[in-house]
Amino acid sequence: MNTVSAIEFGEQIRSIEEGSPILGPEGKELRRQLLSAIEHLRSRGLLTNPRSANASVRLTDTDDHVLVTARGMTADIGENDFGVVTLDGQFVSGSLGAGVRSVIAMHTHAYKRPGVGAVIHTHSINATAFAVAQVPIPVHYEPMVTRGQKVPVPVSPYGERNSGGLVGQLDGFLATQPDTRAVLLSNHGLLVFDETPQAAAQLAATIDEAASIFIRAQALGGSQPFNLS
Repeated sequence: MNTVSAIEFGEQIRSIEEGSPILGPEGKELRRQLLSAIEHLRSRGLLTNPRSANASVRLTDTDDHVLVTARGMTADIGENDFGVVTLDGQFVSGSLGAGVRSVIAMHTHAYKRPGVGAVIHTHSINATAFAVAQVPIPVHYEPMVTRGQKVPVPVSPYGERNSGGLVGQLDGFLATQPDTRAVLLSNHGLLVFDETPQAAAQLAATIDEAASIFIRAQALGGSQPFNLS
């Protein structure tokens, strides 16, 4: 099969990639899990900008393939609204939208981290407020720790999405933050990476909840830290 670099030739993808993703039994189950995770986010009201949100899962029956949402996470997303790419951005099968260049690179950088099996990017209101303010989300809400986020959610340096600056900043920044499972993208949104789609969705929801609670706590004198065991 001829492959096309989704990172370098994303505009071509708009016209040539309109098929169904080719998946084995394990891949189909992971797609089901990813769709379930997306529905979890939608039910929590966290997909306020669904066409710009995206999610992916690493396919365990291959060495380097990732299943990624093709055109956001809209309410009508179905089984065919996905593309399969390699970790270096080569198209394999399925469907990929025109904005795939930044989406794929953002996800594949996260997959370089040990144990990452799923990646979710949202613009949920409360977490994005911290991203716009360029303020890390502190670990003052215990459920964050329960979900595995034991350090403040850091803020990556700003980079313009359309110019590739967002992705360029993110790769180096992630290397300096080995303990986090999430990153606030300056003036943009939230990126979460975890072992499974459900774990990533639950963490994304918990981080947005923590951001909301922190903002409300400011009216009561501010949130307080607690000792981590």
